[in-house]
Amino acid sequence: MSATDRVLVLDLGGVVCRWLPERRLVALAELSGLPAATIDQLVFESGFDDAGERGRYPLAEMTEQLADLLGLATSPDTDAALRSAWAMAYEPVPAVVRLVRRAPQRTALFTNNGPLFEAALSAELSAVGDAFDEVVASWRLGAAKPDPEAFERAGAALGVVAEQIVFFDDTEANVVAAAEAGWDAHRFTTALDAQAVLAARR
Repeated sequence: MSATDRVLVLDLGGVVCRWLPERRLVALAELSGLPAATIDQLVFESGFDDAGERGRYPLAEMTEQLADLLGLATSPDTDAALRSAWAMAYEPVPAVVRLVRRAPQRTALFTNNGPLFEAALSAELSAVGDAFDEVVASWRLGAAKPDPEAFERAGAALGVVAEQIVFFDDTEANVVAAAEAGWDAHRFTTALDAQAVLAARR
C-alpha cells in the first residue's frame, strides 16, 4: 500500500496541540467572575462537557447552556468570548502542524470534542483547522475514544477501510482500541518519531 492510499489520523491534545486545561479555566473565570474551581465543577466534573463531546448539544445549544451555567447573558459577543476561552486549552505544536501540512496522504484530526471546539478551528485555532483535510469530532459520531464504536464510525466517516489508517494518539487506551479496530496505531511521542513511522510506510 502506497503512502497516498493511507490516511494519516492524529489525536488533538498531547499530539497536535499541547493540552492546557488550566488556561481555559482561567479564561472562563475571567469572563464570568466565578472561581476556576467552581467552573471546573459546573462545566467539567458535572458531565456537561462529556455530554457535549458525545453529541448531546449542537453548537448553539451548547453555547447557550454554557453561558447559563456561567451566569452570562447570551449574545453574539458572549458566544465569541466563550469560543475564544474554550480554545485556550489548546496550543498548536508547530512541528506536528508542519508534519501534517507536508504529509503526502490525506490527513484527519480525530478528537474527543464538542461543537464549541470545532467552531474554534475556523477562528482561534485556524492554524490547526487549516492544516487538516478533514476533522472527525466525537460529537458528530455520538461516541468517544476509546469506545470501539468511535473508531468504527470514524473509519466510516473517512470512507476508508481500517488498514488504510495510520493513527497517532498519546493515550495508550486509545492506541490499543484503535489497533483492535484494525488501525495501524501508534503511541505518539514526538513529531520526529511519527515522521520515522510514516517514512517506513512509503
